[in-house]
Amino acid sequence: MPVALVEFAILDLLGRMANKSLGELLGGVIRHTMPFYVASGRRDTTPEQEIDYLKSLVAETGAKGIKYRVGGRMSRNADALPGRTEKLIPLTRKTFGDKFAIHADANSSYDDPAQAIRVGRMLEDIKAEFFEEPCPFDNFDTTKKVTAALKIPIALGEQESSHWRFQAQIRDRVADIVQPDLYYYGGLIRSIRVARMAELRDMPTTPHLSGGFGFVYSLHFASCVPKIGPWQEYKQGVKTYGRWFDPPLRITDGALTVPQGPGVGIAEPKEILKGAELVKS
Repeated sequence: MPVALVEFAILDLLGRMANKSLGELLGGVIRHTMPFYVASGRRDTTPEQEIDYLKSLVAETGAKGIKYRVGGRMSRNADALPGRTEKLIPLTRKTFGDKFAIHADANSSYDDPAQAIRVGRMLEDIKAEFFEEPCPFDNFDTTKKVTAALKIPIALGEQESSHWRFQAQIRDRVADIVQPDLYYYGGLIRSIRVARMAELRDMPTTPHLSGGFGFVYSLHFASCVPKIGPWQEYKQGVKTYGRWFDPPLRITDGALTVPQGPGVGIAEPKEILKGAELVKS
């Protein structure tokens, strides 16, 4: 993450010097909006509570897609609550309708590929978009068995920090969707290299989103990478940060606008720094 933050700052500086956005610096802007799904990070909810929470996220953001968590997170097959996953999966489709994009994240919950496949079949039944990190993220063998057994695309890569392991993941088609985190993996340049490797294997790249201001870097990534998934992750942030940009970032019909200004696109950094205290060493 420190490497990513330094890179983001340098790219912002270079973009301002060249009067180019990050997308223009990193290959050229090919899209100006980014359709997104809004992600719930919760497992402390019953299926009914999670549905209510997801509905509130959709109402607040105008999203046309959601992502929720299944399993218990690195839990060796245990669910967060008894029966939660089995009830939540069909309930989401019943609640949001046939045209809504649904994604599910297991966070390495299933040591046993058979259990991951069982949950994957339930997601296939509701025609979900993808099934993220079903097995321990560093166990390619188990994930590959799940990928081979299911029709639903498997997404993997959030926890990865090694270029060589991404290369192996893509070469061996361990999963169907490549998913670097722009922070955890060290920035835009490294992540775009991964996306280019994936494109050679006809695999889309859909970055994982850490949250906070990170969605802005996801927008720049989506603006210039040719082969991305149809939906990118969003954990809100427009209300907090959208006014920093000119024109302000906005959501239209379930899609976020890409910043248009130079560098990251912040219109006037001095406005953000009002009231800040200068610390001298």
